Amino acid sequence: MSRLIKEDFDKLCTFIKDYSLSDVLEIDDAKKLLSSFHKKYFAYLVLIEEIHHKIEQHDEVLKMPKEQYEYLQESCSDVGQAFFLTFHGCYKGAKLLLRSSIENFLKGSCLDEDESLPSTKSVYEVFTFKETKANLHMQLHNEYALLCQDVHTADVSHMASITALNQFPSFHNEDAGNILKMVQKIIPIYITTIALKYNLAYHSMSYNYKEITNKEIINDYKKEVHNIA
Repeated sequence: MSRLIKEDFDKLCTFIKDYSLSDVLEIDDAKKLLSSFHKKYFAYLVLIEEIHHKIEQHDEVLKMPKEQYEYLQESCSDVGQAFFLTFHGCYKGAKLLLRSSIENFLKGSCLDEDESLPSTKSVYEVFTFKETKANLHMQLHNEYALLCQDVHTADVSHMASITALNQFPSFHNEDAGNILKMVQKIIPIYITTIALKYNLAYHSMSYNYKEITNKEIINDYKKEVHNIA
């Protein structure tokens, strides 16, 4: 390899060796934001784990094909990776993963309505399903449309303009805050949709888990989720 490439690779190795997130955690705004993100992610994570447990135990209260669960699991995995990228300062990458999370959630929540979903080329077609709440899908559609602007680099405001890896880790309050706002909308939609569609299974969750997820149910749907007339 050329001398310039070797020199730059040596710098990369040094960068990786010295890489640390400790400075980010010293920023109060960053720590508060990460706490808020973690709260949403953890609620979704315990819901997915509870679904997994019921499937593994062949619990008859939950009628969900394993393939459908796997899409929900991947949706949660996407959120986790977005969380990871956010506290490193990789904001555009985090948004791409949130977009992927929405796509996987739609498949995971609607596959029993149409088994052809995995081969559906246009994700926008998935937003038309009737069995889940139309208004919830519309809200999710709005967030998806915003994330698509980043995927397709709609204009210069959607460019990351990263020129060197030593720009990481970093924290920018506005960029990180925008991601948190999306997560604060997306996760409650996920949890509310699952709680409505699989209501019996939701109410058979362990108390500790349900105490966490109940806080994420969208207010307009709380009575319906809890079967209050």
